[in-house]
Amino acid sequence: MSELVGAYQDRTVLNGLDLTYEQVRAFQLAFNHPAMDKPTMLSADRTEKRMSWIQEEVQEFKESDNVVDQADAMIDVIYFAVGTLVEMGVRPQELMDIVQHANMSKLWPDGKPHYKEDGKVKKPDGWEDPYPKLQAAITRQMG
Repeated sequence: MSELVGAYQDRTVLNGLDLTYEQVRAFQLAFNHPAMDKPTMLSADRTEKRMSWIQEEVQEFKESDNVVDQADAMIDVIYFAVGTLVEMGVRPQELMDIVQHANMSKLWPDGKPHYKEDGKVKKPDGWEDPYPKLQAAITRQMG
């Protein structure tokens, strides 16, 4: 078991979601769940299973009547989401950084967010869709 957890013990090298990824990967390997080494698309069957597990946790969140139950359900959602990335072999931190940058780029030149009537954040002129950067990052992970 120590060789399975050793992958994430050097926390000076890993941070953020990549640390979480290695923690969840250790679980996946210890419990004989799939863990790819390079980005791979999930089969329809595996996609359906992962979705059902995540939806179960979202339902638990919806039914929660206290902050501990809500937090527990959300941590489980995160754990299952990261487990899905482990199964796909997709490291998340760089992707999160790309999406965070794109989301923060939705601030307008006046430094403030602007909203649509439904409350959704409006994208300013010149906003760049993160998809090409996400695609490039995943392609790099494929080696």
